[in-house]
Amino acid sequence: MKYPNFFDKIEPIVMRDPLADFLGACEEGIIEYSYVDAVKFAGHSCPTVAGAYLMTKLALEKLYKNETPVRGEIKVDVKGALDEGVEGVIGNCAAFITGAANEGGFKGIGNKFGRNNKLHFQVDIDGDLRFTRIDTGKSVTLSYNPSSVPADPKQAFYMQKIMQKTATKEDRENFKKLWQQRVEKILTNKEIWKDIIKIKE
Repeated sequence: MKYPNFFDKIEPIVMRDPLADFLGACEEGIIEYSYVDAVKFAGHSCPTVAGAYLMTKLALEKLYKNETPVRGEIKVDVKGALDEGVEGVIGNCAAFITGAANEGGFKGIGNKFGRNNKLHFQVDIDGDLRFTRIDTGKSVTLSYNPSSVPADPKQAFYMQKIMQKTATKEDRENFKKLWQQRVEKILTNKEIWKDIIKIKE
């Protein structure tokens, strides 16, 4: 699988999954999620997937401090409806990393390891996403707005040509490059995170 080099520069999110440990899937249940994993899950790399990954990473850092976050023991609430705009993409990316699932998720073994009913959409929260530790009840709410990282104006020009089926191979390659350049700025420039992501504890 070939992908932009900057994907490998993005810090991974390390989780401890008690279910994975219990069933011997990985030693001590330690699972590392990279941005590449999020791209594989979503099927693409865009500002929305980047934002979901960043919000999840920053939320877990706030909730667990120096501890390793526990996968499957975190509830995720999404402000928007599942079928509204990009809410499904955002919520499902966060859920992929945290293990939170809707009513169709894993029901558990006995009274342990359940993942179901921990992902909820259309929740009245003051932000885009809210993460809650089930063991302590501590929550953090985040909002994401990448508008301060605008796309190159030429990106829209190339996209229009592609949609109109008049684009050359060079046009398509230029579009891809410009699209991912914006994603790279969002993910790798930590100085702008405070401007595009607001956190409320």
